[in-house]
Amino acid sequence: MRWIALAALLAASACAQAAPRAKPYRPEVWLCTASAEELLKQAEWPTVLRGIAGIKLYVGLLYENKPGVLQRLVKMVKAHRLKVAVELGCCLDFGPMDETNGEWSARSELGAIDHWYAAGGKVDYLDLDGPVRRLLFPDNRKDGKCFVSMEAAADQVVRSVRAFHKAHPEMRFWHLTNFPNWGYLGDVSYHARGPKRQDYGEYDDAHRMVASKLRAAGIPLAGVTIDNPYDYLIGERFSVNLKPATSVNWLKRVRSYEDRCRSEGLEVNLIVNSERGGGTSDALFATETLAMVDTYMKAGGRPTRWIVQGWYACPKAIVPETDPTTLTGLVKAVIERVRGAAATGVGG
Repeated sequence: MRWIALAALLAASACAQAAPRAKPYRPEVWLCTASAEELLKQAEWPTVLRGIAGIKLYVGLLYENKPGVLQRLVKMVKAHRLKVAVELGCCLDFGPMDETNGEWSARSELGAIDHWYAAGGKVDYLDLDGPVRRLLFPDNRKDGKCFVSMEAAADQVVRSVRAFHKAHPEMRFWHLTNFPNWGYLGDVSYHARGPKRQDYGEYDDAHRMVASKLRAAGIPLAGVTIDNPYDYLIGERFSVNLKPATSVNWLKRVRSYEDRCRSEGLEVNLIVNSERGGGTSDALFATETLAMVDTYMKAGGRPTRWIVQGWYACPKAIVPETDPTTLTGLVKAVIERVRGAAATGVGG
């Protein structure tokens, strides 16, 4: 009997050794705000400064003319060894609507990035904010000009990225999408507008074209950034044409896109915020952003980065981190949530 037990033990041990070990989930938390001067009050958010992996800056901030602001931000970033990403348009919808748009746009935005480098900084990532949409459906034009081909628009993304890469070969690239405003894998967009009920179009096509063309150009994407606020994620945002909006499982769709991107070897960044909270109060923004984190983790989500990002009227207060309704107070809670979940295997 002892020999049988020993054989069983040896067999179990062999199976355990043969089975691949699950890769530990070590998520990063990032912060993004346009209120740069508030971030310089380092004494008011020391825990968050130690806990975040990076900050994302809007390109407009890099045109900052107030003396010393960028230099102080660079000093803070270096002192805490933070990574830096810059969100920008990549292909600007107020630029020329022809084959020169990509290079023209890159030159325009490199002017802002040069200010950061002149202050002693370095950019690790550029977050390309909806460049295909900007060319197909420009917001800032009165002449009606636009690109009519998604493939031609994607070609301009390549031209722009190539120009960025030539100027700063150390930078890597993320492709950001406003996910609810696209259809996906044949299904409708959140508002179900347009002849195909997909608003901007089929995002599977936009994703594939941009990723494949950049890969062919030798400048592959490092990852993607998903912009899908909490109220859209759970179907509580008003929809123009879907009654009710919950007729589509939006959470499942985002999770599917995350899994798809990871299977392609891409990093996945999830922006966590609330449009409803952003238009109501600091407290509601914080409550619903944390609810988004909990909901997404419960659904098995495991993004590479959780980016707590605001562009709404709220939160108005950025510091101190001791107030749970400020932006840094919220980031502190997000850090605790995702690290606690990673330690217990939730979302892994």
